Amino acid sequence: MKLNLKVKEIMLKKFPIIDKDDTLYHAIKLMKKYGIDRVVAVENGKLVGIATKKDIMERLGTLRTRTVTTSRLYVSSVMTINPIALGFDENVNTVIKLMVDKDISSVPIVDDAREPIGLVTKVEVASLCNKVDVKVSEIMSWNPVYVKPTDRVLHARQLLIQNSVTTLPVVEDDMVIGLVTIDDIADALVMFHDMVPEKHRKERIMNLLVADIMRIRFPRFHTDTPLSEVAKELSMRRLKGAPVLSRENMLAGIITLTDIVNFLAKQAK
Repeated sequence: MKLNLKVKEIMLKKFPIIDKDDTLYHAIKLMKKYGIDRVVAVENGKLVGIATKKDIMERLGTLRTRTVTTSRLYVSSVMTINPIALGFDENVNTVIKLMVDKDISSVPIVDDAREPIGLVTKVEVASLCNKVDVKVSEIMSWNPVYVKPTDRVLHARQLLIQNSVTTLPVVEDDMVIGLVTIDDIADALVMFHDMVPEKHRKERIMNLLVADIMRIRFPRFHTDTPLSEVAKELSMRRLKGAPVLSRENMLAGIITLTDIVNFLAKQAK
């Protein structure tokens, strides 16, 4: 299934752009304003980096950063430097191949002067999966890593990093009662750093539990749900993933934007 589309047809034209020397606090405010989990960083108007909530989650969970707030950290200290970028006339299949081959979740789109003019994330790519006759069970990840509501947020963070996943179902008594994503943990750590005095952080971070930050409203799919329906729902919510349930409503697996992008990449070959 080759996608005969140009990047300019699917790219975000309104997205957050920030100077690399601006604060992480301002970057987070821009993410919230645009409803997106990343900012494109520039220097003198030219693309130099990209900073995501995954970067924030990884940085703020370390011992070294427990003494600082987001107003004392800079975008340049968390961003990926010189990200791969494309022109707006490139084919969408090129973006998909890059995401899979380079294990990246977005591609900035630049003009000839390397000034950012667009952004394509896995959300935009997944939204193209609307005319496939495939059930979610055919591409989802089975037996996923999960957490309990009583687990510490730092434990959930570590699971996300160690397993290279974006989404964790929250399970209690064999039932899925919540969902935790990279975004949720990043947001929780930002709030924690900005609200809790430095002298109390070491102790109180241990009391921050999954139950305190998990989503309780989220889509649930079944193994026979059409993939097109799943892709539409995740894209509309800009959600990284969601649990897939068995006929008995038990956790069977998880479906993520990454699974959908990988599927489209295989179809394009």
